[in-house]
Amino acid sequence: MESLPSVRMTANLNSMIRGQQSIEQAERAIVADDVTHHVIDPDGALGLDPLQASTLDDALEALLAAEHDGWFLALPVPGFLAPLRGPAAFNLTALEQGEAVVASTAGLGLVPIRVGQAVQWRIFIAERPLAPSSPYEAERALIEVVIDAAGTLSRLDVASGAWPEPPAPSVLAPGYSSRQRATVQRATRLLTACDAALRHDGASISSFEANRRAEELRRVRAKAGEVLGSAVSWLG
Repeated sequence: MESLPSVRMTANLNSMIRGQQSIEQAERAIVADDVTHHVIDPDGALGLDPLQASTLDDALEALLAAEHDGWFLALPVPGFLAPLRGPAAFNLTALEQGEAVVASTAGLGLVPIRVGQAVQWRIFIAERPLAPSSPYEAERALIEVVIDAAGTLSRLDVASGAWPEPPAPSVLAPGYSSRQRATVQRATRLLTACDAALRHDGASISSFEANRRAEELRRVRAKAGEVLGSAVSWLG
């Protein structure tokens, strides 16, 4: 799994609003290896020109001026949209892309839409999100889900899938602890493994086994996404 734009955006926004880095530093980190990022604000939610795309640095300047307390990372999947609470247009686009960034105190949401080697950020009006669980709580819940899923897969005698090549390291912004960085790496690796395993049926010999295997893998993947979101959403 490549580094997600929403992870980079959330981490660098949180770092920037706490004075850990400049707009220019945040912009470079968010773009990373992409060709370019631009921002569209069709509803004027951020005060940008609704008729044309804006540069990322202009958007970051406007986001900094908005004085939000923090930003939450969302990795929604069907049946689990937290921390998103609407409106529907924002939730549906976030679900379609599988990622979003939302202001912790409500008002604004951003969804990255990849266009080749570039990213287009769509600004939305957003409801106040649910607060993610603490990193400790999320990690503990993930351990329980992984153990439970492993037991189920063992009883079914089906393979969860071979571990793929480890993903590229996720570089968090200044201000995040070494534990948070390690958590992000573990969660990203687990997401990558689940995505790879879900591409085939393992050793399943019946539709029942295949469905149960996929169900357990999706459950682990959703919880790993929650852990990743929690680790990136809480800074300091």
